[in-house]
Order: sequence, then structure tokens, then C-alpha cells
Amino acid sequence: MNIKAFYKKNFNTLPETVFDCGGRFEILGNHTDHNHGLCLAATSDLCITAGVSKRRDLKINLYSFGFEPVNMDLTSFEINETENKSAAMIRGVAKYLVDKGYKVGGFDASTYSTIYPGAGLSSSAAFELLIGQIFNVLFNKGEIDRLTLCKAGQFSENNYFGKKSGLLDQIGVGFGNIVSIDFKDINNPKVEQIGFPFDDLCFVSVNTGGNHSTLNNLYSSIPEDMYNAAKKMGHNFLRECSPREISNPHNLTKLEKSRSLHFFTENQRVLTAIKALKEIDENKFLKMINESRLSSTNDLQNMMVEGQYDGSPLQACDRAMEILEGHGACKINGGGFAGSIICLVPISYKQKFINKMSKYYGSNNVTEVFVRSFGPRMISHR
Repeated sequence: MNIKAFYKKNFNTLPETVFDCGGRFEILGNHTDHNHGLCLAATSDLCITAGVSKRRDLKINLYSFGFEPVNMDLTSFEINETENKSAAMIRGVAKYLVDKGYKVGGFDASTYSTIYPGAGLSSSAAFELLIGQIFNVLFNKGEIDRLTLCKAGQFSENNYFGKKSGLLDQIGVGFGNIVSIDFKDINNPKVEQIGFPFDDLCFVSVNTGGNHSTLNNLYSSIPEDMYNAAKKMGHNFLRECSPREISNPHNLTKLEKSRSLHFFTENQRVLTAIKALKEIDENKFLKMINESRLSSTNDLQNMMVEGQYDGSPLQACDRAMEILEGHGACKINGGGFAGSIICLVPISYKQKFINKMSKYYGSNNVTEVFVRSFGPRMISHR
């Protein structure tokens, strides 16, 4: 879509600036960030593009292709449960930045997204970081650092959008490239950019057609079970615990125990995968992805809504591995229960894989994705 033409259709003039922000796909570290764990993520070339013009007042008019228009102002930062979700996320990002001493203001914008909404590709985090970058460039001379923008997005996601996520999505969106993230100090996570050395592999995203944005209660149950397990073991979160502790009697429920086990084994898989990337050990890297899928299935238990195998990410992974004939790898992408999977596909299998998966999910839902090397940005200025 020509974003300038779309903006002109809505506002009868051309935008002053154009911004974009990629989504993210998760390589490893499923549901570890909120308990101070380790993650491996990548910024995706699937992105939101926005034509934007600065206003002199506090009004915001937003027209997003395929969504309800947003007409709001920033005279109040109070949470409004009946507010359009896009408006709520904008208000949440603005609230965080104002509280940190930054400026916000009004703007007119039109956006178009190639990120499947609610599919685990961080469409909400991409929107939050896009809004943050608009505030950053238009009102703060680009002086807000990337981590602050990520935290603004997470604050909005948790408090205004109503999803209790960690910071993985926002960092995966906000930094660019493949990044390893250590959340031991959750207020100052360690982020390292890592190259992808395997030219014979490509990433393919498969959107199963489900929407996990309607499953926030299931999604939120995972960090709650992990927090509860940590507290029963005398700690605040699982990163403070020893893996040996979960084998001792602490009155853990079966699900608290299995999800805690996933946390510890997933952290080790992240470390092993980072080493494999740096040592160019493709077999070990793929092994970690496939082990993560099995852990998500058996321990984390977020590969499907109970009793709903048909159309689930678990079914998609089973189909993917059958097509790949034991080559490559695949796993859940994002919060789980519905949404997308990410697949590591040998180039020699790529066309066969895309064609066969497209018969199940439609060609628009099976997409080769590339690693984007930068976070949210202004790409043109009139």
C-alpha cells in the first residue's frame, strides 16, 4: 500500500513524515522474560508503516487500515476500560514517557500493517514502539533511548492493553537484528546483537488463523504459575531459584512444576543456541529449537487450547515437521495457545514447504520472514 496516498485519502493532504516499525519473531526463550530469564529474538521485516503529521494541540487522529479510527486527545492519562485498544495503547505509551520527563503531543496518522494481528508476531509491541518513536522524533528531538521506548511499550501493554507480558516483545521489536537478552536485571536487561550464519536456512512464519489476543487469561496464567512456584520455594521469581528446588516438596501444583521446569530448560537452550550461532553449529542450533517445541508442548502446555487440536499451533508444528521430513525445526511463536509458529526451513525445502503449508493455511498466512537490522525509525521527512 502507498502510505502517502492512504494518508491523503484520510486527511486530504500529504503526511509530513513517514515512520515504520518491524514486528518480531521469537527464536528461543518462550515465556522466560517475565521471570528474569534468557531469550533469543529477532526483529522481523513484517512491519507497520505510518504517514504522520504533527499537530499543535493534544488531539490524535489515527486511521489504521482494517481497524476502527481513533480520535482522542492527551488531556488525560486515565485508563478507560471502554476505550478503543489502539487509543488505550497510545495513552499508555504517552503516560510512561510523560512520567519520565519527556514530551508528548498531538498528531494525525494513517497506518498500514503487514504483521498478522494477534498471531504472536508482536503486532501490539510494534504499534507501541511506532507510537513511541513518533513521540520521540516529533516532540523530543530523537533523544529517547531504545530501552526507554521498549519500557514505555511494555508499560502500555501491561496496564492499558491488559496483557501481562514481559519485555521480550518490545526489545525484539525495538533493537533490530537477532538479539540475545538476559533479564537477570529486569530494569536493565543485557542485550547483545548476534548474526545469523546459516545461509542454507530461512525463516518461515505460519499463521494458524487463531487469535491469542482473546486468550489473555490463558496467557497470563503462565507467569502466574511461575511466580506462584517461585514464592512457594521462597523466592520472588524463578531466576532466583535452583532447578533442583522444584524436585523438592513445596506443594507445587502439577502445572506450576512443569512450567517451572520449562523455564529452567529453556534458559539452558538459549545459552546452547547462542553458542551454536557463534560457533556456526547448525545441527545443535536446530536441535535447541525442536527441543523448545517439545517443552512447550509437554511442560509449558501453551501449544493449544485444551481439547482444540484442530487449527492449533501444535497441529501446525506437526504438519511442518512431517513436510520437512526430519530436517529443519519449528516452534511456537509468542504467547501461545493460538497464533503463529516460526519455522527454520532448509532452502532446498523452502518452496515445497511453503506450497504445502499454504494448502492448509492459505498463501497469505505462510510467509518467508527476514531479519530486519533496525528498530522503529523515521524513513522520510517532507
